[in-house]
Amino acid sequence: MTYDFTTIPDRRGTGSEKWHLIERDMGQGNEDVIALSVADMEFLPAPEIVEAMRAAAAHDVFGYDYVRPGYFEAVHDWMLSRHGLDADLSWMRVSDGVMPAVNAALRAVTHTGDQVIILRPSYPPFPATTSRVGLTIVDSELVEGPGGRYVMDLDDIARKAADPRCTAIILCNPHNPVGRVWTADELRAVGDIALDDGLTILCDEIHADFAHPGHTVTMFSTLGERYARHCIEFTAPTKTFNLAGLACSTVIIPDKGLRRAYDVAAESIGGLMPSHVGLVAAEAAYRHADAWLDELLGVLEGNLRMLRDMVSSCPGLRLVEPEGTYLAWLDCRGLGLGADALRDLMRTKARVYLDDGIDFGRSGAGFERVNLACPPSLLRRALDGIAGAVGSL
Repeated sequence: MTYDFTTIPDRRGTGSEKWHLIERDMGQGNEDVIALSVADMEFLPAPEIVEAMRAAAAHDVFGYDYVRPGYFEAVHDWMLSRHGLDADLSWMRVSDGVMPAVNAALRAVTHTGDQVIILRPSYPPFPATTSRVGLTIVDSELVEGPGGRYVMDLDDIARKAADPRCTAIILCNPHNPVGRVWTADELRAVGDIALDDGLTILCDEIHADFAHPGHTVTMFSTLGERYARHCIEFTAPTKTFNLAGLACSTVIIPDKGLRRAYDVAAESIGGLMPSHVGLVAAEAAYRHADAWLDELLGVLEGNLRMLRDMVSSCPGLRLVEPEGTYLAWLDCRGLGLGADALRDLMRTKARVYLDDGIDFGRSGAGFERVNLACPPSLLRRALDGIAGAVGSL
């Protein structure tokens, strides 16, 4: 391979939230516990990105920035080549992160007390942000279909969207945490419901570059003008290239009226300007690090096979086969353990720190979210720990 996906960086004591959680929740003396939780990666960054950051540090002055056209052109070219999305540069806005942008979008398209539909289990910041904006969360539970594959409950969504107090729906594609890549037909179906009842669709597509073989991510605005005029899309290089700490993301808003409303809302909460180095890194990633991503995808497929093999040998565990993201939704309900006992099994006995499924909503009880974005040797150690702990029950 051209790039290094085997070195394990030591991130303890570096300000990494992912590794700090072990110390916070388990205390000192747990240096052997492996973090497979928070959705960033345990890989060295693409050298093309590092070189661009070094050049900026050597030659640039870190004053107030504006977003240069080259950034938007890089985003456009990436979205067109990877996803068939030909987004006009005027549709794009920048933000210091997807969740700050979602916050601004909610403020732009709702009023205090309105209802927002969220598909559960859900990435926890979606309901947290919705509540902070003063909105009422309306849960629509995903349904476990044949083979454990999750589907949207369109009848339930339609009933809830019909309430005049309901003004928006948040989608995540690919879905975090269950790993579904929603098909174009599924997106049109939920889009038709939203449009019929006047809802704005907020679509988080931050994991769009991670579709497993046999699956294709459909960016919402590529469904056609009818849908594009009622959606706000959120994307970023932060998952794709492991740049979350650099705080840079892009918002795509095809409709002029929605753009105007978003701009007003964003300005009211401080402008949502990313950092200078974040813009430099993002543009370099989109322009020069595509080969790094292609190699990474192969590593992730190997890691998924490793997890699949471990699960097949452990009665009581079931893998919800992911279609996208580098996260895996692990069904542990067959172990017959409560939330505290399952957490203790993974952290204390297996020595692996995972994201507890219950944190994603009540329908996540009995599940664990596993982050596969790490060198294979680290994942092997973690999976051996899980297999040993499950085997000891």
